[in-house]
Amino acid sequence: MNGHEAVDGMGRRRVGHSSPRRCADAGAYVKDRNPLVKAEGQGSQMVKVYSAEGKDVPTVAKELAAEEHPRETSKQSTDQMFLVYDDKIINLQKDPQNAANTLVEIDSIAYAREHYDSSFLQGYLTATVLQSLFGGGWFNRAPAYPGYRGYTSVPPGGGSFGTDPRSAGSDTKQQAPATTQRSGSFSTGKNGTDSVRKNDGSVPKVSNGAGSGFSTSKPQTSTRSGSFSKRK
Repeated sequence: MNGHEAVDGMGRRRVGHSSPRRCADAGAYVKDRNPLVKAEGQGSQMVKVYSAEGKDVPTVAKELAAEEHPRETSKQSTDQMFLVYDDKIINLQKDPQNAANTLVEIDSIAYAREHYDSSFLQGYLTATVLQSLFGGGWFNRAPAYPGYRGYTSVPPGGGSFGTDPRSAGSDTKQQAPATTQRSGSFSTGKNGTDSVRKNDGSVPKVSNGAGSGFSTSKPQTSTRSGSFSKRK
């Protein structure tokens, strides 16, 4: 094995650099074997995304680690993994459009420092390795693209990268708000039959019979007979 390997409590692997044998380039390995999906930036701010067809995330991670030993590999996951090198960070993501494929995002160190926030990457990688790559001040600064998780994510703050262009042409349908027809009555505050009307403008029938709900009969009064005396 090339160098010594240690596994922390979260399953993340760190590889030492004691071997004198020179490693191959994992980035070149990906480039030679997989189609390019998107590339952006130049120089130190470069990022490229490839599609490893027919391979899941752990399989691609194992292949790249065998080609070029990373400084650290995140815990095995079928959804997303990270491999850290001195000159790049490789972000492996399950393709949301085809679960059988893996998207391989190769970020330069400068690009990763600018886009990822510390709270997210610390869920995958150790703080010691991240500090050696980005410096101690990176942990306290506000990220330029909050919420960035990789190629398949959409940063809430916007940004030119992070949206899968393959889905950019999808049509979105807008649904008209639903309306309901209601029936009932309302009072206009006037006397007589016009005082109550339905929503359609019609006037409900009013009867004097019992149980009609509306009554126009006058209240009954009783006549009493008797006498009274006036005190002197």
